[in-house]
Amino acid sequence: MKNLIVLFVFILTAFSSQAQIMKITGNVSDIDGPLPGVNVVVKGTTNGTQTDFDGNYKIEATKGNVLEFTYIGCETKGIEVGDSNIINVILEQNIEMLEEV
Repeated sequence: MKNLIVLFVFILTAFSSQAQIMKITGNVSDIDGPLPGVNVVVKGTTNGTQTDFDGNYKIEATKGNVLEFTYIGCETKGIEVGDSNIINVILEQNIEMLEEV
């Protein structure tokens, strides 16, 4: 009986950890419109992707993870994953970086 209870708890834990993974989608743009090729990474991991031609992306993350958005000429932006599975981002231009180029 004790083994059965341990097995039951193990199965419940496995299902609850799977339920926390979310498929996050969204769009990244600046003041001029969608940005293709923006790097989107779950901070502290190797899990990442890039935005497509229309600035859209898809990535898996868990609630509490931070998505980091980086693009040449723009400020890096980090957004914490909450309850929503849609995260749209507007990046601001980094004037200092553009002046150096």
